[in-house]
Amino acid sequence: MNPYLSVVIPAYNEEKRIKKTLEAVDAYLKTQEFSWEVLIVIDGAKDKTADVTNAFVAGKEGYRVIDRKENRGKGYTVREGMLAATGTVRLFT
Repeated sequence: MNPYLSVVIPAYNEEKRIKKTLEAVDAYLKTQEFSWEVLIVIDGAKDKTADVTNAFVAGKEGYRVIDRKENRGKGYTVREGMLAATGTVRLFT
């Protein structure tokens, strides 16, 4: 069954901020009664964004990581995440 809410998080060179963002999103969503998913779309980051993200989502349900090796820009990345999302309601942050 598809989740009610999909949260798409585009990320480019966010290794220093992504963990704090994911912790805040996770803390909020865990208190909700509706079903949800989080898609982190990494846009060809040149730092350790993918490593930090993958470490955070390891073993957690409801998370997906799209790790594109080529930088295509925020608009492309948001669009890719929205198209991959399965929720009835979709948002990005």
